[in-house]
Amino acid sequence: MARYGARAMGLREELGAAIGCLTALRRPAAGASRPVLVGGLAFYPAVGLALGGVAVGVAAAVDVWFAPAAGPSGVAVLLVLGGARGFVGLAAGAEALLRPGSPAAVLARLRATPGPVGLAIAVAALAMRVAAAAVLPGPARTSALLFAPTLGAWAVVVQCYGGTPSHARGTAAALVGRARFREFAWASVTALGVVLGVGQLVGLPVVLAASLTTIGLRVHAHRRLGGLTGRLLAASRELVETAVLATLAILAVPGR
Repeated sequence: MARYGARAMGLREELGAAIGCLTALRRPAAGASRPVLVGGLAFYPAVGLALGGVAVGVAAAVDVWFAPAAGPSGVAVLLVLGGARGFVGLAAGAEALLRPGSPAAVLARLRATPGPVGLAIAVAALAMRVAAAAVLPGPARTSALLFAPTLGAWAVVVQCYGGTPSHARGTAAALVGRARFREFAWASVTALGVVLGVGQLVGLPVVLAASLTTIGLRVHAHRRLGGLTGRLLAASRELVETAVLATLAILAVPGR
């Protein structure tokens, strides 16, 4: 009995770590040990799905009063709940990886305040998510607001599976390259199960878009820097959410 109680406590700590790492509520992850932070990766897609559920609820409420703002309001909720980590991460990542320079220069730009190029790209990605959510009909909008944060969180787990934490600091140093098959498998079962189970045939191109975006950023980051950092993990989440919303908006266009 004591063993089961300890295991339940461990799972609660891991879930808290996942919530603290993915939302503006950072306290649950503060002071968590490396094993707890790594174990929390298994819960990332579930936390993303819960955030999507909140966004769906807000979008449905706004839809009653002013339908054109329903989708954008859902995107705004995801941005607020995530604490703008993805926005900053994408801005810094774009500034670092899209400009020429040595690995040392790339790392310095990643750790600096994002410049105008990176900020412009992050704003453009946010605008793309807002525009995509605005054109989606009700049922497709619900799926999009659930799938985007779920797959965005899953992308972080994928990035932490393998690789090296040599350039990461803080929480990222405890995660990059340290995810075990347990975390990768549970996260993948949750994320892909939700998307393919709910989306069915539509889920296939959505998963493909999320996978290609994740792998593309990983390959480019390793080529330019030789590893991943916390801001690149956040950028992965942001880019995948953008790719998912854009893909569903394209699929929702009549005649496709």
